Amino acid sequence: MSHLPERINAMKVVSYDIAGIVAAIIELNNGEITAEDITLDEILDLISGMVNEDMSNPQNKVILQDENGEEL
Repeated sequence: MSHLPERINAMKVVSYDIAGIVAAIIELNNGEITAEDITLDEILDLISGMVNEDMSNPQNKVILQDENGEEL
């Protein structure tokens, strides 16, 4: 067993475009707010709702690495 890695890490990385998120928040508020009015907490709240859906999407690539960060 010494030739096998100690652990395998499975990761799924999804990037979110902040400009697109800001535009979506403005649209959701019917243009009644500006980009300067939007807080990081509002952006994180919107992303949090998107994460569960994105993480369950089988089309997003899963990356497998050993304990040293080497891709398997």
